[in-house]
Amino acid sequence: MRGTYFRWTRRKIKDGRAGDTVLAADILGADVDIIADPSTGLVQATIPTRPMDIDTARMIGVRLIEAAALADNGRSVREP
Repeated sequence: MRGTYFRWTRRKIKDGRAGDTVLAADILGADVDIIADPSTGLVQATIPTRPMDIDTARMIGVRLIEAAALADNGRSVREP
């Protein structure tokens, strides 16, 4: 059974590449955006310049680590 809380949302890419999607972190608020792109292996982060509390900083750090793993798309997994 799937839960009602999700950490990532699949979004269509806006630059016109047919069928490609990225993964966007579901976190914090409108001024924080973390995107993982498995097709390119890149992570994009938009983080505000305002001060933040320790919980917010921790959450952003966790999502950046997850984004790196998701963007890797299994390329770092050794196949036997």
